[in-house]
Amino acid sequence: MDINKRVNVYFNLHKRVWSVRQSGVVIEHADQVFLKDVRLLVGKKGREKVVREQRKNVHAYASGYVCEPQDLPNVPERISAITYNPYKHKTFVFKDNGKPCLTAEYADMRLEKGRPILEGIWK
Repeated sequence: MDINKRVNVYFNLHKRVWSVRQSGVVIEHADQVFLKDVRLLVGKKGREKVVREQRKNVHAYASGYVCEPQDLPNVPERISAITYNPYKHKTFVFKDNGKPCLTAEYADMRLEKGRPILEGIWK
């Protein structure tokens, strides 16, 4: 993995892990991934296909630079849960209020009891 290049991370429904893709190739599967300078992206055509066919495909992901847990700021009041449901939303949204979330300074992507958890962190 080139740490100076962005990766795209998405939840792999078949393997039940986070898939890390760089330059179009899946390079790793992980239970937890930390990113910085995060963009939360949803492909419009891919989402439309999911809604139309009622069959999921990879069209939404977090894009950023892999970082270490110690790189994340320790500011609990600046952490927000983020979610995405193609049948309800056109973008990633804040879980507490449903407002769009397009970026984060950092992201903690992990599994809890087999379920994907995505938290955005701001300084």
